[in-house]
Amino acid sequence: MKKKVLFSILFLSVFVFGMLSFTPNKKVIAVVFNKEMTRQDLMSLQKNLKEKNIILVYNKIQFTKNRLSYIDFSIDFGDGFSGTSKSEITKSKEIGFMRDYNDNAEQPFLVGDLK
Repeated sequence: MKKKVLFSILFLSVFVFGMLSFTPNKKVIAVVFNKEMTRQDLMSLQKNLKEKNIILVYNKIQFTKNRLSYIDFSIDFGDGFSGTSKSEITKSKEIGFMRDYNDNAEQPFLVGDLK
């Protein structure tokens, strides 16, 4: 039994290490707030980002018929990139944030109007 557990742990460790070693270095996090988002969507997004040590704070959010209609937020990536934005949410606007971690990123950080 001990050998089976040890083999499983060893296999899993090698598998995870292999995945990390061959993962491309390209990493971009982008979020666009839209009219289809619910309070639950926003809380889930906040929780997922927190697990990556990214702090998203909703200063004010408003909903119309349980759908996002206004947002005032701040975002802090913990690496010197942070910002705030507030806006009504419409179908023609793209409000949110983007963080490009690539060394050759043309624009490593953007918050607010994404168009």
